[in-house]
Amino acid sequence: VMNLNLNFTGVNNGYELYQNVPNPFVKSTVVGFNLPSSMRGKLTVYDVTGKVLKVVEQTFNKGNNQVTLTRSELAASGILYYTLETADYTATKKMIILE
Repeated sequence: VMNLNLNFTGVNNGYELYQNVPNPFVKSTVVGFNLPSSMRGKLTVYDVTGKVLKVVEQTFNKGNNQVTLTRSELAASGILYYTLETADYTATKKMIILE
């Protein structure tokens, strides 16, 4: 008989930022994410030069959340990035807006 301990690295502890859907998109897209509890968060969308195009900052619910983004509010095309930030979690993904 032996003792066995498992250690997992990279565990998200209930946090997860999902890929936007659809991607690429023309008119609008939805960014989804999961939070382990209700908390303040900030979703920032920016272009490849780092210029901030949109910020959504609010208290989000525990569990799945969604933010809808439209092409008109982003006023950009091509490759963009979005980052979800909370007090103890940060993740970034890439999205594409088609002409």
